[in-house]
Amino acid sequence: MTRRGKLPLLLLDVLGASLLGAGLLAALWMTFFHNEHATTELRDFTQMVSSATQNLAALRSAGDEQRATLKERQVELATSGQLPAQIPIEEYFQTLSRLAGLHHLRVVRHNPLGPRNYPGLLEQRYAYEVMGRVADLARFLRAIEDAEFWADISYLKIDGGKRQGGEPTDECDALLTISLFSAARAEESG
Repeated sequence: MTRRGKLPLLLLDVLGASLLGAGLLAALWMTFFHNEHATTELRDFTQMVSSATQNLAALRSAGDEQRATLKERQVELATSGQLPAQIPIEEYFQTLSRLAGLHHLRVVRHNPLGPRNYPGLLEQRYAYEVMGRVADLARFLRAIEDAEFWADISYLKIDGGKRQGGEPTDECDALLTISLFSAARAEESG
């Protein structure tokens, strides 16, 4: 070969060796330096995925709690303000007796009266008699008005000024008709 032919080959060898060296340098850089950076990025990414998974689990749990609360509120809303299907008579009279005692009244009697049926409504009536001072009776009537149950005073008769030994007192005798309401069943209202 001539010298002219050897020069391009030598140039090609130098160029090949340079490219090989650059490739080795790049491989070394990727192996030692870039690998550290990639490992750090991978670790950060893994932590981010773990945090996102925990957040998602917390959101799902909170969503489940909110759905349960929503169902409870929907049931409360659906039944709120509705007449009871059955009158809790014993509970009402326990409440009335407790209110009478709180207002310093004595319960003389309570007797059932005949029920009344209206379309979709059942009224059960009771005669309820209390004794005490007029001011206490007024507070008792107000407490009945403020109580949260389906009851109403449909009749009231007050005999006041009872005499003890010829002297007038502020004692009175009050006869009330308490009406308790419930939603009438189809066979009751028909």
